[in-house]
Formats: sequence, C-alpha cells, structure tokens
Amino acid sequence: MKVYQRGEKEPEFTVVGSIHGDEPAGKKAIERVLEKYDDFERPVQFIIANEEALEKEKRFMEVDLNRSFPGFEESEIGEERLAAQLLEEIGDSKVLDLHTTRSFDRPFANTKSFEDPEMEMIEASGAEYAVKFEGNNGTFTDYATGIVVEAGHQGTEKAVENAVSVIENFLAYFGIIDIEFEASDPEKFIQVEEVEGDWEFLAKNFQKVEKGEVYARNEEEELIAEEAFYPVLMSTNGYEGVLGHKARKVE
Repeated sequence: MKVYQRGEKEPEFTVVGSIHGDEPAGKKAIERVLEKYDDFERPVQFIIANEEALEKEKRFMEVDLNRSFPGFEESEIGEERLAAQLLEEIGDSKVLDLHTTRSFDRPFANTKSFEDPEMEMIEASGAEYAVKFEGNNGTFTDYATGIVVEAGHQGTEKAVENAVSVIENFLAYFGIIDIEFEASDPEKFIQVEEVEGDWEFLAKNFQKVEKGEVYARNEEEELIAEEAFYPVLMSTNGYEGVLGHKARKVE
C-alpha cells in the first residue's frame, strides 16, 4: 500500500486505486493527477492499494481484497491484513474507490446508499449511472463511507483517462482543486439478483431487457427474461461463474 497525503491536516477525502491488481487504471490515474496538480486547497490523500498484486498483474494474491473487509491485522492472509490497514488509513474520510470492469466503457458508480453523503459523492464523480447494492459483501463500503466508480474497460487507456476525469471532477466539486467541474444527475438502479453461470451476454448494460427477451446463451441453452430488468456488470468474460446482475430502475 502506497499513501500520498496532500495538506497538513487530517484528510477529509481519500482516493483509492487498484484494490485489484489486474486493474491498473486507478494507480495510473492517481499518479497522473499527482503529477498534474501541486496545489490542493483541502486535505486529501491518495492510496494505491494492492501493490503486490499490481506487480504480479493478478487480481489478488491469496483472496479478493474487496471481499476481505474489515480484515484482521494478525491474519496469515495478506489481503486480510491489508484490508485492516486500509480501513485504519482511511479513518473517517470519505472515499472514492476506482475500479474497472469488462462490462461497460463509461464511468458508473456503485453504492450502498442513495442518501447523502454517498449521493453527493456520486454526483461529484460525474457518473451517469448509479447502482445500489444491498447486503454485506465484505467490500470497503460495508465499513467506510464512500462510493466505487467503475471507470471503463479493464486494461484500456480510455479507462485511465476516464479515471483521471472522475478524480478531477470529484476533487473540484469538493473544492480540493480549483478547476471547473460538472455534477451529474445519474440514472439510479437497485440490484435485485445475481445471475450465475458462464454465458455469452447478448444484451447491453443499463438498457432494458424486456420480458421474454433472450439476454444470454451458451452451447446448451438460452436465458430468457421472466420479467423486465436492467443488466448491470453483465459480460461474457467478466467473472468466472457469474454473468452479472439484474437491477430495477428507480423512476
């Protein structure tokens, strides 16, 4: 874990990148922002989280860090120790956590709440979509105040550029850097179901799948929507054994 602090007082905000080692966009975006800006008007810190997994270009070394919170400092498992250290470093600050995905090419936010401060943070990020995930999954947002922003397609330069724009907009919104920003008014969705199995995804994320529509298939069968829904984080090659999520739109 590498920590960069700007400002002398306790940081009010934390930007985290590369919790997953196969998602280098967060690290690269943080480094570009730090190279670009010298003057930060409010205390802020930046954390490049899973350095060992980044070096190995692996999602994780032993277990998924983003399923390991709150962690345990005395654990024999590296990611569990790192999870505890991350939460201690984050403290009471509000967190913008940058990820990438195989499912969508533009930034969207994942959150535990559509209330402030999370909702204001989503608007500050400029994300055009926001998805609420309920339940405790061992992610950092189960134990800290913050949001996740998926910046774009994993491993692409465009995802790095998107992540830089998200960080800049977020910092400007909260008066940390002095540049123009544009707050978003995102479309909101609530996750209702995880779809398991390995499938070829046929629909498009955040676009409505109608009842009766075939939205995925493999060599043996098709998945047909029993009722209308919106796909979220669905992709052919995103997660082993999981197609993605069904969501309903908040009208």
